[in-house]
Order: sequence, then C-alpha cells, then structure tokens
Amino acid sequence: MCLTLDTQLPRPARATIYRSTGHAGPAGPAAAGLSLHDLGRRAARPLLGQLAHLFGRVSDGFGILMYHRVCPLPAGFPELAGNVSPERFRAQLGGLLDRGYQPWPLQRALAAAAADQAPPPGTFVVTFDDGYENLHQHAWPVLRELGVPATVFLATAYLGSADPFPFDDWTGAGAAPTDTWRPLTRRQCDELLADGLVELGCHTHTHQVFCGRPAALAADLAAATSVLRKAFGLTAPTFAFPYGICDPEMLAVARMAGLRCALTTETELVQSGADPFGWGRFHVEQADTADTLAGYIGGWYQLARRLSRRLWPASVARSAT
Repeated sequence: MCLTLDTQLPRPARATIYRSTGHAGPAGPAAAGLSLHDLGRRAARPLLGQLAHLFGRVSDGFGILMYHRVCPLPAGFPELAGNVSPERFRAQLGGLLDRGYQPWPLQRALAAAAADQAPPPGTFVVTFDDGYENLHQHAWPVLRELGVPATVFLATAYLGSADPFPFDDWTGAGAAPTDTWRPLTRRQCDELLADGLVELGCHTHTHQVFCGRPAALAADLAAATSVLRKAFGLTAPTFAFPYGICDPEMLAVARMAGLRCALTTETELVQSGADPFGWGRFHVEQADTADTLAGYIGGWYQLARRLSRRLWPASVARSAT
C-alpha cells in the first residue's frame, strides 16, 4: 500500500485519516503532531538551503511545489494550517527566479514527459490544493507580478460554497475573515482561466480518503470531471490525490478516469521517464525560504534522504519516509 500523508494537516485530521485507512500512523513524534519525516525535513531545512546556495543543484530532476493557503494571518486566531503569507510567498518564488530557477506550467511538464523530453535542470512547477479563495485574492497577484504559472486542484463539490470546506479543521474556519477559509467561486475560477497564468485541475469532488474503495473513487472522479467539463470546458484535467493518499487500485482508477496525471505528496523530484501517475511534490511552509526551496528543487533534500537510508537502521528509515 502506498500511503503518503500531506504534512500540512493538523494532528486531529491526521489521526482521523490514519484510522479510516487502517494505517497505524507514525510512532513517537506523532504524539506531538509530527512524524519522523516531518522532524527530519524541518531540522535539515537550513542546512540544505545553505548547500543549495553554495553549490547549486545536485540533480537533473524537476520539482513540484505544493501550497494550500496564501493569506495574512488574522489577528486573534491560531496559526493557519498550511498557510504561507503573501510576503513570504513573493520572497520564496522571487528568490527562486533570482537564483535562475525556471517556472513551468504543469501541462508543459506533462507534454515534455509525453514526448520523452526532460525539462531543463532547475525547472519547478507551482501547485495549490483544495481551491481556497485566497489563491484569487492573495496568491494570484504575486503570480502575475512574477510571471509564475500555477495549477490549482479543485475539490469541485465546494465551489462557491459560503461554508468552510468540511475537511478544514482549522478552528478559525467560518469565524475568521472569509478569504482565509472560503472556497473559490466559479466566477473567480473563470477570471483565473481567462488570465492564462493559472490552470485548473481535479482534486476529486468531495475530497475524501478512498483507500480500499475504488468504485467510490471512480464515481467521485466522474462527478468532479463532469463539473470541470461543464463549468470550464476542461477535458483530461490534471489531478492530485486528497491528502496525497493513494494505493495501486486508486492509481488504476485515476488512469481509467481520463486524467492526465495523479500527483501525490511524496517528497521527491520528478526524474526523466517517471510515470506522471505518481509524481511527488514538496509541501511548502511559512518557514521555507528561497534557499530551502532551492534545496528541494536542486536535489539536496533527496540526496539527504538517500544517505539517511544508508546510515540509519532500516526500521528508522521506514518511519522517516
């Protein structure tokens, strides 16, 4: 079973998903809401950023970045789950551009893969999961300012909802300013598409965990792709699994649904020849800088993972990944 859990999730949401999938979840540090993988990545972040700054890239693969919310932290509310402030978002992407990294649309990367052509070293792709309104309000202006394309994966059942996403367990959802939690509307999606810089993709219809339920996933994807086709004229959309959770049956269903790819949250670069049904992504946090993102995209993080697997006992290495 392939189970990759989106590290932006708060601890209660993680526990619910682990129970629903029958997965034991990480041991030890999980009691504090962090897996060994989380701890290792966060501890290594400054060092990897310095290595990338000093020595450049160590891999020819390209990296896919994963965001969720981009908005100011509202006063009087707890930290926003999976949020990056607009100022930090601009500094992250602008810093990558200053360092010579090249942003590509996801569709362009997929077209290159289909033609058996590798993107240039240092290429990166920006993606957003769920479809929060703050993408339109706060992230889009930065993307336009910097000329960086992006793909937003929509949970289509909630387009235009006046209520928070049912899977959003941030305590401020519904009470804080609406752009911190409200889903995108169809009008906002139309504006994003008309601009040409932002692509829309599929994140299922209802954003559930579908492990062990291939028929339910197939029906849900049919509903989601129907919305994308009727509302926005999209056929064969790109796709990312909710929570990054997938297994072989789910990957097979995604192929049969006519989708162009199926992205996970495996923290790894996309190498030449890799099957796009299984491409990984790097979750970006507020603490990340342009240097640390360069550490991901430049291959330093992946190199560190390979070295840790050689040096650590096998049981610890499994927990860390």
